[in-house]
Amino acid sequence: MDVLFNFIKENGELFILYSGIANIFLFIMWIVQVSKTSKMDKKYSNLARGLDGKNLEEVIYRYYERIDQADIHMNKIDQRLGMIEGKLLKSIQKVGIVRYNAFNDTGGDLSFSIALLDEEHSGFILTSIYGRNNTTVYGKPVKKGKSSYTLSAEELQALDRAKNNSLDEYARAIS
Repeated sequence: MDVLFNFIKENGELFILYSGIANIFLFIMWIVQVSKTSKMDKKYSNLARGLDGKNLEEVIYRYYERIDQADIHMNKIDQRLGMIEGKLLKSIQKVGIVRYNAFNDTGGDLSFSIALLDEEHSGFILTSIYGRNNTTVYGKPVKKGKSSYTLSAEELQALDRAKNNSLDEYARAIS
């Protein structure tokens, strides 16, 4: 024991120096830990804000339930959207119209052929032929861009316009 006391007496300044350095190091570590704890406390306060004494685990569980419900709802919306897109493919999307004068003794381009097609170029062509004494209206079915009936030049032109969806161009040309 005397050896230890003698060693401390001889090297007392070093012990004080090393103790001071150790104290400074520990003080810095304490400041870092207080800072981290403060940040974590702020994060927890933000997370727990509005809980009104509720259990945080309960709140998280409820949020998971809400997420699951939202996921189920989104799946239903996706299914419904798929059905709507399927129906949309069968709806009339392409229109082509041609106005013309069917007879030399009438004027005003009162006769017309209009092609109404879906995305797959299926639908019908409606033709109205205007004459001085009568008007005739008839329709012809179209499947995949072709009709099983013979088409007039105007009907073919209306069908081509519908396939190319050039109704807007036609409307601009006649206005």
